[in-house]
Amino acid sequence: MGKKGIMVVTSILAVMTIVFGVISAILLALKHHQDDRGEFSTYRRSPAMTCGVVAAVLASMTQILASVAICCCGAWRRTKGAKRIAAVVFFIISWVLAVIAVLLFLAGGMLGFEGSAKKTVGNARIVGGVGIFVIATFLFLVVAALEVASYRLVRKKDHY
Repeated sequence: MGKKGIMVVTSILAVMTIVFGVISAILLALKHHQDDRGEFSTYRRSPAMTCGVVAAVLASMTQILASVAICCCGAWRRTKGAKRIAAVVFFIISWVLAVIAVLLFLAGGMLGFEGSAKKTVGNARIVGGVGIFVIATFLFLVVAALEVASYRLVRKKDHY
């Protein structure tokens, strides 16, 4: 598989990660109960747990494949000056943010386990953690943008 094939697969994985992140947030938001018996309500395992774990795995695979595409074949050596520095900075920041996004996807998935939900508005009981999936998905969008920027800086040829 060539460099373009790796980038196509990476793009597909990135889109799938975003889709699973959004689906996880929606599934967790739909996990609520209506009852009047006390302060807390129990809920069963949510499909958001599985979607969150899948999103974390896809995000990891996307980051690894993008790193292979950016770093392979001595691309860093071919790029000189400010472009090289910017590409390295974008690459490092994307790794840091990718690790945070993966951890957030896993944390959101853990909130999909069986447990209890606290009363929030009226008698509605809502499982927390929707915001975690939203933040993780947004963070992953930033990671993807940084990966693309780094790839473009490393692969771009000067036209003098």
